[in-house]
Amino acid sequence: MITATSNQAFFPSQPRREVIQSVRNEDKQGKQAEALKDTQKTPQDDLTASQQKKLEQQSQIQKLRNTDREVRSHEQAHLAAAGGISKGGASFEFILGPDGQRYAVSGEVQIDTSSVAGDSEATLQKAQQIQQAALAPSEPSAQDRSVAMAAAAMAAEARAEIISRGVSENTTTGNDQEETHYQNTTTSDDQKETNFQRITSKINETYNASSGINTERAASLIDLLA
Repeated sequence: MITATSNQAFFPSQPRREVIQSVRNEDKQGKQAEALKDTQKTPQDDLTASQQKKLEQQSQIQKLRNTDREVRSHEQAHLAAAGGISKGGASFEFILGPDGQRYAVSGEVQIDTSSVAGDSEATLQKAQQIQQAALAPSEPSAQDRSVAMAAAAMAAEARAEIISRGVSENTTTGNDQEETHYQNTTTSDDQKETNFQRITSKINETYNASSGINTERAASLIDLLA
């Protein structure tokens, strides 16, 4: 089962309980069969029982080897996809086989599932990586799928924050552009008013000059008539 904390999650492979139980049952059945045959034994019986026990042990060892390989492959897939968000290597649960060797029957990988504070883009990338790590094995467990769903929710929240921030920035830019346009319009109006004042002043100056010339001419005519 996947155990999650505030910023960590575990990717355990499903314990191969059927393999463990099978090994134990075969051991028990073998011992019971030997006990029943103890009262009537022959050299041939001893040879047959030894061969049978050897075959049973070989079957058990093969099952444990297959399970060990599957568990390690499952956890390695998690590790390879997790990359930098993994918290150390994989840990395993072992069982001792008839040959005295330890075989992995379950395992887990711990990863960091916390969001990146103040960085929606980085949080989105991390959530996507968590999803990939959770679903990396060829046969994800129910716990793996649960972690992937939680990562999908974190990714959706990060996307919403990114979109919301983009809308806010566009609105601010639009307001700035409108204000700049207003300022330009005001400046243009001021320039028009200044130009109008200059033209009016020029007209007045021209009119005054013309009036002065006419007054002088009138005075000269008066002097002549006198």
